[in-house]
Amino acid sequence: MKLVSIAAIGAVALGLAGCQTTADQQQPKKVFVRADGQSIRGNPRLEQQAELDKTICIGETQKAAVGMSPIYYRGVVGAIQAGMIENQRQSALLDVAIGCMASKGYVVSTEEEAAARQAARSRPRRS
Repeated sequence: MKLVSIAAIGAVALGLAGCQTTADQQQPKKVFVRADGQSIRGNPRLEQQAELDKTICIGETQKAAVGMSPIYYRGVVGAIQAGMIENQRQSALLDVAIGCMASKGYVVSTEEEAAARQAARSRPRRS
């Protein structure tokens, strides 16, 4: 009976891990773009400013992570719960990074949206 329970928990854990991997693969890649629509690429001043802003925001995110206590767990159920807590922490740290970059004039966009916006911005307007 105990062996069946352990096997069932293992199957659930593997199933959840598989769902997480599949969900990650389906998400489009996110990037930071300037809120004013200017392209960072090819503009040395904007590239330098973006690199500085990114470095500052990485530091802010790392400061937020320092205060997080370690996660202790036992067994398979504990590992699943620890994984869920870690996902919540990663989401919170991502929110810190997004907020920091927003305060510096950047927004999160998918690569496709960013390319489309840049293409639309570079097209000449008709009068």
